[in-house]
Amino acid sequence: MILAGGIDLGGTKIEVQKFDADWEVADKRRIETPSTYSELVAAVTDQVCWLRRYHSHLPVGIAAAGLKNPSSGTWISANLSANGMPFDQDIAKATGGQQTWLNDCRAFTQAEVIFGAGQSKGTVVGLVLGTGIAGGISIDGALVNNGDGQSGEFGHMPIPGTIIAAHNLPILKCGCGRFGCYETYGSGPGLERLAKQLLGCDLTSQEIISGRTHQEISRIWEIWCDINAALILTIVTTLDPRTIVLGGGMSKISGLIEELESALMRVAWKELPLPSIRLGSRGETAAALGAAYAAYHV
Repeated sequence: MILAGGIDLGGTKIEVQKFDADWEVADKRRIETPSTYSELVAAVTDQVCWLRRYHSHLPVGIAAAGLKNPSSGTWISANLSANGMPFDQDIAKATGGQQTWLNDCRAFTQAEVIFGAGQSKGTVVGLVLGTGIAGGISIDGALVNNGDGQSGEFGHMPIPGTIIAAHNLPILKCGCGRFGCYETYGSGPGLERLAKQLLGCDLTSQEIISGRTHQEISRIWEIWCDINAALILTIVTTLDPRTIVLGGGMSKISGLIEELESALMRVAWKELPLPSIRLGSRGETAAALGAAYAAYHV
């Protein structure tokens, strides 16, 4: 029995999954994300039709990279060719039915809270460190704003001026249009920007990660960890979560949690407890699973 379908719609790939009665993947497919809007609508429509081929009323959730403008109904997305378009409305028209939409990082959080490393009462935060930085907030298993608001856009909070000044870093313009966001230096590309600014050379994030025991590169890595520890501390002092679950490409770095915890201890209040930081356990199924689960419970 198929309970629901989930689509993880990212900038490079569209991952589609059917979930059975145990919320395990019963079938799946993956295609590249098209580069034009008309092709994108056609591709997502095709995936929804595949999910509903034998289950015409199957709940379908779509985890998409971006946000919907609640006033205009158009999409805000730097990584999809749907920016400024009524994306979900066009998909609904093309498929002849409705889908449940979530931001992909909120969907990741939902999956980890219900099925993964974030299963805990109280407040749990999902934190995705990758090409960008974002996440989600869950209280007793329920997403704040139902996952479709701005809560969780952690990468677009400002980096503390103390860190910028201590390392003489320029304040960079973020993809969101503002300046000094955590994402400019705390993301994967941000690690590369740190190397460019402080060492004057072009290094890939993978080169920095693999060479982080070397003296010059270790300084870059330590600053990157300090930036993300400051972000985590901001989350802690604002939300006081019991658990923070890490996702995204950077979360897979060996020893990252231990190094972030060490950086966090240097700036946190020594007398107060810190949340448990865990690696997400649902892997590549997380965003599609979270979206499917939300659709099933609408």
